Amino acid sequence: MSGRQQRRDSERVQRETRTMAYLNPLRWHTAEVHHRLSLYATSVDRDGCYPPAQVLADPREMEGKGADWFAGKGVVLGSSVWMTACLFAQMTRTRHDLPFLRLAGNDDTRLAGLLQKVHAAFAACEIYYATQSSIGTDALLEPEGRLRSYREFCDLLAEPDRRVWADPVTWFLIAVAHGERRPALQRALDALSELSAFLDDSLAGGASLRARHGAEIHRPRGGSPVTGTGTGTGTGAGAGGDLGAAAGAGSGPDAGVGRGRVPSLSPHPIPAPGPDPSPDPVLRPIPAPGPNSGPDPVPRPTPDPGPRPGSEPGAGPGLDAGQGPDPGL
Repeated sequence: MSGRQQRRDSERVQRETRTMAYLNPLRWHTAEVHHRLSLYATSVDRDGCYPPAQVLADPREMEGKGADWFAGKGVVLGSSVWMTACLFAQMTRTRHDLPFLRLAGNDDTRLAGLLQKVHAAFAACEIYYATQSSIGTDALLEPEGRLRSYREFCDLLAEPDRRVWADPVTWFLIAVAHGERRPALQRALDALSELSAFLDDSLAGGASLRARHGAEIHRPRGGSPVTGTGTGTGTGAGAGGDLGAAAGAGSGPDAGVGRGRVPSLSPHPIPAPGPDPSPDPVLRPIPAPGPNSGPDPVPRPTPDPGPRPGSEPGAGPGLDAGQGPDPGL
């Protein structure tokens, strides 16, 4: 009996570990893509476009682009394609191994339905179902099975035969950056939001979308929020740090925000600073002397009386011939 119980416990731990290994990465990439697409949506709703991603008119223009372009001017668009490809990779892996994952109740059926809903939303963006799986496969590096880094993925985008599979994603992002396809973008955001909420509940975690957006908001004292976005090569650090500064339109700690602004989901205003209750006496301004203030507490320079008789020309004012500078100076 004891041996059977130990085997059951071991199998249960293995199943739970396998489940976490699939669902946690899926949860993270879902939040990342939702956050990036929300930057496009917010900027389009406010300004009619998303300038940091308006760097190409056709995906074929990526051919011949060097690393400096992908790490600079093209970082917003390139990293958006990369993030979406990583999401497709995690969705494909989870769907293929779903029968081996241990989920409570009917959660396995619900997860399959939510994954399909996200696939359908992107298919409505003309990134078709079969293409999504191919894009996700390209994001995986074999035989390690790990996801390609942004730099490694950009090497694929520079190759015409490999880039063409990701062209539907690039076309969609270019269109959205110019203010088009807004309903299709909203459908994708809604599907991602629903999947994220389910994963948060299944893994007993916090609200990942709220945490992701909140991590990009910096509220200076007495001012309004300044947005930024994640990791990358903007004016700040951090993997959406990719960002708007590359296009010259970024703001905040991460340029990826560009002109878009992430709405604060749970603002925590910081009160404007009031008077210092205990100012440092060293930094306290010294009042000007009054008629009865006594001697000046701060030594002040004595006016130069000019050259004295017998001083050498060129020795400088106040120096007798042969006298060097004051040692105290």
